[in-house]
Order: sequence, then C-alpha cells, then structure tokens
Amino acid sequence: MAPGVGPDLEELEAILHAAGLACSAPAAHGVLSGCLVADPSLSGARLERALGECHPRPGHDPEVLRQSVEALRLQVLRALNDTDLGFDPLLPDDSEGLEFRARALGQWVGGFLGGLGQTPRLGGLKPSPEATEILRDFAEIGRIEVEPEVNEDNEQALAELNEYVRVGVMLLADELAPTPPRSPIPLQ
Repeated sequence: MAPGVGPDLEELEAILHAAGLACSAPAAHGVLSGCLVADPSLSGARLERALGECHPRPGHDPEVLRQSVEALRLQVLRALNDTDLGFDPLLPDDSEGLEFRARALGQWVGGFLGGLGQTPRLGGLKPSPEATEILRDFAEIGRIEVEPEVNEDNEQALAELNEYVRVGVMLLADELAPTPPRSPIPLQ
C-alpha cells in the first residue's frame, strides 16, 4: 500500500482477515465512512473500535490494522471533501458477477448505517427530512436481493443504486458537516 493511499478492496479484505475481523471489506469501508460522515474528527483508534466488534484474533499484527485504518480514514475524508465530488464506496468492480456486487453494495450500506448510527454527530445535528429519506432508502438498499437473471436491466438498476448511494453519502456528509465547514485534508 502506497503512503497516504488507502488499501484497495482486496488488500483491505486480506488485512481484515489477518486481523481476525469477520466483516467484509465493503462493510468495513461503509462503517468507517458512516463514522466519518457523523464526525469527521474521529481518530483512527475510535475507528478501529468501530470495526472491532469482532475482536482481533491473537497473534495478529495490530500495527497493520492501525496503519490501514488511518490510510482509509484519510482516503475517505479526502473524498468527502473533494470539490469534484470524488467519493466512491469501496465496492467490487464490474468484472465481478452481478449478485456478488449487489451483495457487496448491501454490505457497504449496512456498514455505513451502522457507523453513522453508532457515532454521535458533532453538535448533536439531526438529519433533515431529505436526509432521513435517504437513510430510509439506504436501509432498503441494505436488504437488496438480486434477480437470478443477469441482464442489462439488472445491471442498469445496480449502477443506479450505486450512484444513488454515492451521491446520498455526499449529501449526508455536507448536511452533517460541522460549522465552519471541514478543512480540506492535505494529500501526502
């Protein structure tokens, strides 16, 4: 993993497995994203605890997990603060099967809602009616089930859900941002 760049999906999956954490890489990225949308000032240690509901198994290298969480924290914060709206959930690419990608989106959204829900928001901000609707939609997306038939309509529907989640997260991050706005995170 390059300095200042978070792990990709496969790297994160391997790190989580080596640490003995049972969550998938999409779910872990969702948890971290949800926590940081609620409170962008969270430290890496707090984020590790958010992931650590499954206790790391004995013999793992805690420094690898710590470094990966910190790299992901910086990656997510940069993306959430990107003026070009560059945030993307960490999900499998289109070369994977439709069912696998849909399940990963459901895991990511479930993780996001869990991270957002377990993190007190700065200033006790409550979501607006629009944000509440997005969160309700996310709850539905988290229960996604894919038609067994892979066709263009199902591919298009999944692409639209992915985009809805991406934009929804940025809208939630903007609405729940502390005042004054978050400062940009420098690239390293």
